[in-house]
Amino acid sequence: MTAGLSLSDAIAVAREKNPAYRQAQNNRGPAAWGVRGAYSSLLIPSIIASGGMSYTGPGSQTFLAQSFSQSVSTVSSFYDLGLSWQLSGSTLSQPGLAKAQQRAVDADIAGAENALITGIKQQYLTVLQARAQADLAQKTLQRNEEFLKLAQARYGVGQATLIDVRQAQVARGQAEVGLLRAQTLVNVEKLRLFEQMGVTPPLDVAAVQLTDTFSVETPTWQLSDLLTMAEQQNPRSRRCAPARALLRGTCALRRPATDQDCRSRRDGRASRSSLPT
Repeated sequence: MTAGLSLSDAIAVAREKNPAYRQAQNNRGPAAWGVRGAYSSLLIPSIIASGGMSYTGPGSQTFLAQSFSQSVSTVSSFYDLGLSWQLSGSTLSQPGLAKAQQRAVDADIAGAENALITGIKQQYLTVLQARAQADLAQKTLQRNEEFLKLAQARYGVGQATLIDVRQAQVARGQAEVGLLRAQTLVNVEKLRLFEQMGVTPPLDVAAVQLTDTFSVETPTWQLSDLLTMAEQQNPRSRRCAPARALLRGTCALRRPATDQDCRSRRDGRASRSSLPT
């Protein structure tokens, strides 16, 4: 029984089953919780609650020749409830940092998805290429079989020698070996395709047939278009963009403090230099 596999089905299965892509998707949850935790640390105050209970029974106790006695038992309890809210530069910068990390994780997921889809497409085309080579090997075998029949017919009427027949037999044997290798290569490439998809291949890999075909066209891209496309869609460039924005914001926050420190140092040196020696 023959089963068909299209490129869209292979990509859909890879998105659900590929371990590396699933691992990248798993990082989205902690990044989102990091953003929530940063905002909660900034807006929600800290609440500390504690309590306890103590019990003292009746009896006597001697301390430094003095005897202390208690005829009744006592039970005491206490509780403590505290509310605190702290604001600092680190707390203010945490939401922006957490958002930048979340955008970086989203870029990582997009990059993993892009790499997954590209790998599936390349392997799908590799299987089609191996299948085309197997078809060519099959045609080569049929042609060599016809050459062998022709050599045997010419040898039967005395127009060819036995060496010609043997050469045709050798060519047919080489074509059979080439066909076997090409068919084995098709099955191996199919196994690699299933490996990238993240699923267990069927027992009869040869029964799985790829249904999509592609036409060869001349690309019409320009260098400027490729550079613009790379800046907008390249995963590494998109991942670095949040970090660059956060770095610019951090430098902007730190620059006034640095200028103030420099003025303070200059004023200090001036006051020290004005003291009499």
